[in-house]
Amino acid sequence: MNTIFGRISLIALLFVAPNLAYAQNEAATLQTQAEEALVAGNPGSTVALANQMLITDPDSFAALFLLALAQSDLDQHGQAAATARRAYRVAGTEDTRLQAARLAATAHFRAGQFARSELWFRRAANHISTEEEAEAIVRGFQRAQTENPITTQYTASVAPSDNINNGSDASRLCFESLDGSCFLELDLREDQLSLSGLEYNGSAQFQYRLGRDARQETNVGVLLFGQGVVFSQETRDRLDASSSETVQELDESDFSALLAELSIEQRQTRLSPLGPTRLAFNTGKYWRAGDLLVNYQDIILAQQIPFEPNAAALIEGSVRKQQAVAPGLLDSTIYELSAAYNTRLANRDVATFTLAAKYNDSGEESTFEEYRLRIDYAYAQPLAQTRWSTFTEIGYRSFDEFSSTFDGRRDWFVNTGVTGVFEDISYFGFSPSVSLFGTQTDSDVSFIDSSKISLRIGLASNF
Repeated sequence: MNTIFGRISLIALLFVAPNLAYAQNEAATLQTQAEEALVAGNPGSTVALANQMLITDPDSFAALFLLALAQSDLDQHGQAAATARRAYRVAGTEDTRLQAARLAATAHFRAGQFARSELWFRRAANHISTEEEAEAIVRGFQRAQTENPITTQYTASVAPSDNINNGSDASRLCFESLDGSCFLELDLREDQLSLSGLEYNGSAQFQYRLGRDARQETNVGVLLFGQGVVFSQETRDRLDASSSETVQELDESDFSALLAELSIEQRQTRLSPLGPTRLAFNTGKYWRAGDLLVNYQDIILAQQIPFEPNAAALIEGSVRKQQAVAPGLLDSTIYELSAAYNTRLANRDVATFTLAAKYNDSGEESTFEEYRLRIDYAYAQPLAQTRWSTFTEIGYRSFDEFSSTFDGRRDWFVNTGVTGVFEDISYFGFSPSVSLFGTQTDSDVSFIDSSKISLRIGLASNF
């Protein structure tokens, strides 16, 4: 029995082996002919030869890749994108996946499908292995993004914090007498003190380009932003132990916030001899704990001033009209003016210096003026395969009148932070990021004093 089975197996092997070798030789010959036809500028022949290869092997990467290239040369960009996607699915190495994804992205771009092109460039970024490949992917993505009339941007982060409610460091409220001493002191409620926990937020921004030519560009947009908190066990215990029933009934939703905004902007490239000009109008609403607090409208005018080759300045002014909806709030008009200077240094690091002023015109005890100086610094050279950036901001805020004093209120504040983006971990062109932020406010009104440290975890785009 074994002898008969062995003879049958041998006969089968002798029959199959020549045919297998013949099929492999035929496929190699067809591939060579298809490549030569493509190089010779005869994509029609390449299509025929590649389809002949696919009859024998429907999952041949070489046949699918050559077919997609030929379809692209024939201006059949939609078909080329579909074929390149098939090639990507059967690709067996990182290099072939990269080439197929780039081809799909390019075909979608040529077909005018810019959002799909961006997606495939991001997918290609999963398979890069050299700086040159990364730069080519970034250039392709940015070109597709520039041509795409629809721009989307998303953010999301979580942050453990020792002050999720921006509460006071002091425990008591002091009402000053004429000599500066306290004639009356009141204990602050637990929810007015700093509470620990977890902050989380996310945003989605959509922009649509209505029109663009050599002189101008017009866009409309929508912005949605939300944030919330999760109490630490310590915070839960403190609120539960409070003598105030109002404080005991507080939950995490009382610290949530939501903002919704509509915008339209006009960018002019030749309106000013200094450089590009931007004029924008925004209208929005802001909710806190589910209650609508204010409606607002902005007018923003910005002037960019390029300095060749690696520097530019931006001067921006805005006016916000804010209408109070919730009881106890006041209408206000907010004026802001800022000037920023951005420069790329010889070592390719980028530094930005910003001076800003704000005037909030509201009720007698809510009107204030504010001044800020901020320095941002982004390091070009990664450290431990991580891209780093830092910022520091100092500011001064003053109120001519304040409820608990006779001579107003003056605050000094400092904000600082450092962010690391772990570029060695990347998926679809996004890398995880970690930011450490700190803020400190010192006021001549003690219960305004506050401090906060938070560690924020999020995602950052590498493009």
